[in-house]
Amino acid sequence: MSERIARLEQEAASLKVSTSAKRDGILQAVGALAMVAGVVIAFVAYQLSLGKSDDRDIQSLIILAVSMLGLSVAGAAVFVRYSLARFLRFWLLRQLYEGQAHIDRLVGALGQPNSSEEHEVAGSGKP
Repeated sequence: MSERIARLEQEAASLKVSTSAKRDGILQAVGALAMVAGVVIAFVAYQLSLGKSDDRDIQSLIILAVSMLGLSVAGAAVFVRYSLARFLRFWLLRQLYEGQAHIDRLVGALGQPNSSEEHEVAGSGKP
């Protein structure tokens, strides 16, 4: 049983998942940062537009605020995508380990004869 799990761990290590996971973590942080920065800058731009009297200044600040809200939505999408990628990678690895352990249990159960079958064969007089 342990040799199969050891082989599975060696194969998983050869896939270079750690570099992918590191990049996913960085992009997840970038998404969270963009989400927060977009909301903060949009709020500041909106507050600045309230103190302006020229319509062109107000419109340019409102455009900035709306575009920063768009950045916030894009950051949220990036954050959710890489959060799900991390979760699904963990889930898949867990499924592989559980499947391998289940196969090992089945092979072990098939390798050991059932004691009630041995008694029936011995009692029937068949070799």
